Amino acid sequence: MTVELILILVAIGAATGVLSGLFGVGGGIIIVPSLLAVYGFTGFDSPYTVHIAIATSLFTIIFTSISSSYKHFKHGNVQWSAALIIGLVSSVTVYFFSMIAVKMPGETLKGIFSVVLIIVALKMLFEKKKPDSDTGNETIPVTNKLISGIIGALSGAIAAFSGLGGGVFLVPLMHYIMKFPFRKAIGTSSAAILLTAVTGVLSYFLNMPQGANELNYSFGMVDTVSALPIIAASIPFAQLGVFINKKTHHLLLTRLFAIFIIIVSLKLLFF
Repeated sequence: MTVELILILVAIGAATGVLSGLFGVGGGIIIVPSLLAVYGFTGFDSPYTVHIAIATSLFTIIFTSISSSYKHFKHGNVQWSAALIIGLVSSVTVYFFSMIAVKMPGETLKGIFSVVLIIVALKMLFEKKKPDSDTGNETIPVTNKLISGIIGALSGAIAAFSGLGGGVFLVPLMHYIMKFPFRKAIGTSSAAILLTAVTGVLSYFLNMPQGANELNYSFGMVDTVSALPIIAASIPFAQLGVFINKKTHHLLLTRLFAIFIIIVSLKLLFF
């Protein structure tokens, strides 16, 4: 691996880390297309290139989410009961959907989720500031186990098909359906997607077709050589993302997230 390629992967990790800490997402929206571009540049060609990129993305998300969720926890922005329920249900869902994902593209499912996301994002984009919405002392509602489970199932499904950690779905769903304050929805999402990512990686490992990944030093369908520079950069930059989150006004943070998930949705629909 050349120095230039390592620097590119480090830059990908830095961007991923900031997004994870700032918005409570895994960063797959950057990692998957970036890895596909890297593979194209290096001449790596395989029928399973996209699957390798997705599995590698989920692998890096494990470490990024640990870093960001720990920092969010220090700021009191993680509701552990919701994170565990969503994470566990999402883990089961991502396992079974990954079995399907290695055999089909899942474009229809991604399209449905994308349209729903755009609708939610537009609502967030034009939302007016609520009283006391930026005090940092908002009360988190009691966790509804059924709703948490449904949200976890949706998150796991999209993670399996796209390599996204699920935060782009978790945050708005927790904010609008479970009535979580926006900043705490982000922190809880960071913790929940850790379980999703771990199970996704294991599922791609256990369900990998024979000879699907011929890259050196790979773990199942995970390209560990490319993953390491991304992880090394994403961990400290996730801390930076949480710091920016803490310093950003609630209304601005909401609108920035809305713009971000519109971009994610358009990418899923058209690319």
